Amino acid sequence: MALTASQVRSRRSQVAGDLPPRERALKVVEGRRQRPRRTGRLVVVLAVVVALGSLLAVAGAQAYLTQGQVRLTRLQDQLSTQLGQHRDLELRVAQLEQPANVLSEAQKQGLVAPKGVTDLPQVNSPASVGHTTSSTSARPSPARTTGARAQRGTSAAGSRSGGR
Repeated sequence: MALTASQVRSRRSQVAGDLPPRERALKVVEGRRQRPRRTGRLVVVLAVVVALGSLLAVAGAQAYLTQGQVRLTRLQDQLSTQLGQHRDLELRVAQLEQPANVLSEAQKQGLVAPKGVTDLPQVNSPASVGHTTSSTSARPSPARTTGARAQRGTSAAGSRSGGR
């Protein structure tokens, strides 16, 4: 039972006659077509953008860490190289400081080893006088050390007076 447009109008007028005058002035307005809600699509798009952004941030952080690790490895290699060179130089200094080497270098420069070496007694400073122990009796006599130092080619007194 489909109603025609004229039937709908007459029906409206009959219903309007039964209504009070205030409500007769009201008209039914055909509703607009509602837009489909895009909030679902918007949420999906935002979720994808956030996920891609976070993946990009993680990739950037990983690249930054990798650069730091490469730099750290390079610095560790330099450190190990420098430590090796330092050990080599310490060994060279130790070899050059050996009494036999010092004696041979001194003789090459025209210096002669002293015939006798006299050790001077230890002089305590005034601040350490109260803290002295019986170490003076344990000190070797100059006669016993003279021969040993002459054999090694070192002399505390000779090196002090020779430099002045």
